[in-house]
Amino acid sequence: MPHNVKVFRLNPLDWWAGYDLASVRSAYLVETGLAKKEAFDEQELPQDAMNTMRIYPNPYAKESSTFQEELTRMVNEGQEFPCYFAGRYTAGSASSHPAATMEDRT
Repeated sequence: MPHNVKVFRLNPLDWWAGYDLASVRSAYLVETGLAKKEAFDEQELPQDAMNTMRIYPNPYAKESSTFQEELTRMVNEGQEFPCYFAGRYTAGSASSHPAATMEDRT
């Protein structure tokens, strides 16, 4: 179980995981090359949402995992943080950037 790793929504399309918002923001800016003022509309994902938000490997997938399950898997596999976690309208998995489709299908 990830103890200190959190998931942050940085803007309406991108979710990143890390220990704190400052390091996540910094890594995001380095990777995307965006200007600081156009990059962020951030919020930390609350714990209850970690169990309802889901990651789908592609837009047509019937199987999925919760954000909590995916974050636990990433920690157990030794993923280094901060890193990309999920995004809307992309394909793949959270550990293979550019990654996963995420949706709240509750």
